[in-house]
Amino acid sequence: MLLPDRRDLPQPLLCLLSVRAGAAALALAAVGLPLAAQAQDQVEAQPPEVPTTPVARQDEIQFEADGASYDDNNDTLAVFGNVVLRRDGQSVRADQLTWDRKTGQIEAQGNIRFVDADGNQLFTDRLELTDELRAGAMENMLLALREGGRLAAIRGERIEDGKVLLHNAAYSACAVEDGKGCPRTPSWRITARRVIYDPERKTVRFEGARAEVFGVRLMPLPGLVIATDGRPISGLLIPNIQFSASNGVQISETWYQRLADNRDLAVTGYLFTEAPPMISAQYRQLTTHGALQATGYVTRSSRIPVGGAPNASSQSDFRGYLFTNGRYQFNPNWSASFSARVASDRTFLRRYDISRDDRLRSTAQLERIDEDSYFSLAGWATQTLRVNDVQGQVPFAIPEIDYRRRFSDPLVGGRIQLQANSLAIARSAGQDTQRAFASAQWDLRRLTPLGQEVAITALARGDIYHSDENDLTSTVSYRGLAGWQSRALASAAVDLKWPLVGEFLGGSQVLTPRFQVVASPKLKNLEVPNEDARSIDLEDSNLFALNRFPGYDRVEDGVRFTYGLDWQFERPGVRINSTVGQSYRLSNKPTLL
Repeated sequence: MLLPDRRDLPQPLLCLLSVRAGAAALALAAVGLPLAAQAQDQVEAQPPEVPTTPVARQDEIQFEADGASYDDNNDTLAVFGNVVLRRDGQSVRADQLTWDRKTGQIEAQGNIRFVDADGNQLFTDRLELTDELRAGAMENMLLALREGGRLAAIRGERIEDGKVLLHNAAYSACAVEDGKGCPRTPSWRITARRVIYDPERKTVRFEGARAEVFGVRLMPLPGLVIATDGRPISGLLIPNIQFSASNGVQISETWYQRLADNRDLAVTGYLFTEAPPMISAQYRQLTTHGALQATGYVTRSSRIPVGGAPNASSQSDFRGYLFTNGRYQFNPNWSASFSARVASDRTFLRRYDISRDDRLRSTAQLERIDEDSYFSLAGWATQTLRVNDVQGQVPFAIPEIDYRRRFSDPLVGGRIQLQANSLAIARSAGQDTQRAFASAQWDLRRLTPLGQEVAITALARGDIYHSDENDLTSTVSYRGLAGWQSRALASAAVDLKWPLVGEFLGGSQVLTPRFQVVASPKLKNLEVPNEDARSIDLEDSNLFALNRFPGYDRVEDGVRFTYGLDWQFERPGVRINSTVGQSYRLSNKPTLL
C-alpha cells in the first residue's frame, strides 16, 4: 500500500506506524507524488465520503518491511526488519532504513545489497541514498558487476556532479570466493588510488591504477575505464600475461575500437621473451541478416623451410594467419555460410601457440531448406600443415550440389525421397574426379497389433563417374578406372523393432529387440573412384544403417542379417543408453568394410 501524507493520517498513527511482516508494500511518496514533492505543506483534502486509493507511479519508491515508525517532531520515517526498496528497476535491501523528509536523504544500515537497473550489485555496511535511489556515501563496499567483475573500496562518497568517488579501490574479474563460499585472494587484480563511478554514463574510471599478479605489482594502467552495463567502449583493454615453453613470457595489450553499434575492431600487440613480436587484428560485424568476423596475425621472424635440405639455414620472412567466418539468413528458407583458414607456412600456428590443428579447412555453402525439400551448393578446400603431406595431393571441391525432395506415396502409403547429387574434386598434382547420381528411396513404417514396428525400405540409384590421372593416387582401392564409368544399384531392407517399456530401479526402461535384413546385388565398387567413403567405423550409430559407408562412392552389396538390442534407462538425473548387436554377411568374399 502507499503511505499517505502525515496530515491525512488518523491522529493516533501520527507518531507510530506499525506494519507487520507480509503486510507491508509501502511507497515513500505521498498521495501518488514522487519523493521530491513530499515537503509541500499544502495538500488538497478529499471529501470523506469519496475515498481514494493512491496508485504508485513508476518514479516512486516502494518498500517492504517488518515494521515502520514515524517521528513527527523530526519529520523522519524509519523502517526496520527485512527492508526492501524498489524504484525503476532498482532495489535496496537492508536491516534498517531512515528517511529524512526534509532533506530527502535516505540512510540504510546493516547487510545492504543495492541493485541498480543494469543488474550490478553493491554490498556495503552503510549507504546514503537520494530520493531517486542514487548511491551516496558508503563504507567498506563491494561492487559486483553484472559482467562478472568485482570492485572493492574502503569508502566512497558522491561528489557534486553526481559521480561516486571511491578511495583505495581494487578490481578483479577472478572469483573472490571458493566453491564453499570462503574468501580467497584472486590471482590478479587492479589496484587504484581513486576510482570514479559515473552512474549516468555507467562507467568506472581508474586513477593511479596498477596491475597485480599473485601479489606482485606490475605495469601501470593509465586511462583504464570499465563499463558497468556490459557494453563495449573504445580504449585499452586489460593486459594479458601468459607463459609458454616456446615463447617464454608473453605480454599482450589490446586497443578496442567501437566503430558502430554493430561493428567493432580490436588490435592486439604481443611481446615475447623468446620470440619476435607479433600483431593481430579482429573485425566483427552484425547485420539484420547475419554476422561475420575476421581475425589476422602477422609477424616477421625466421623459419626453416619444411621439407627442405637437412642442413637448410633459417630465413627471415613475413608470416601470418587469417581466419574468417560468417553466416547469413536471408529469409526463413535461404541461408549462406562461409569459413576460411589460411596460414603462411606449416609451423606458424604452433610456433606462436595459436592452434595445434594439422589441417586448415575453408568452406562456403548456400542452402535452401523448407518442409519437404533441401538444396545445397557447397565447396571446400584444405591446407595441410603436416610435414610429409604434399599439398598438391590434397583435394578441393568445386563444387558439391545436392538436392532432395520428399513427398507421400499416393498408392500404398509411406514416404518417397528423390535425390540428385553432383561433386567435382580437383587436385593440382593428383587425381581429378567428377561424380553425379540420382536416386529414389521409398520408406514405409507400420505398427502391428502387438506393438512391433516394421519398416520397409527400397532404394534405386544410378551413378556416373569421370576421373583422370588415377595412377597418382597411392591407394589402389581408391583409384577406380580412368575415364567414364557408370553404375546402377538397388537395395531393399526390412527392419523389425519391438519396444518393451517397464519400471526399473525407481525409473523407466525401454528394451528394444531389433532384427534387420538388407539385400543388394553385386556392385562395381572398385571400378569407380572412392573419394568420400574412405573412413569406415562400424559402431552403434550405423550398425542398422542401410549403407554403413560414410559416403556415396562405396555401397555394401550382397545379403546381410543384423540383430541386436537397444536399452534405455531413465530416472531423475540419470540416463543410460546402450546398443549391442551383430551382423552376418551371406558371402564368402572379403568385405570392403
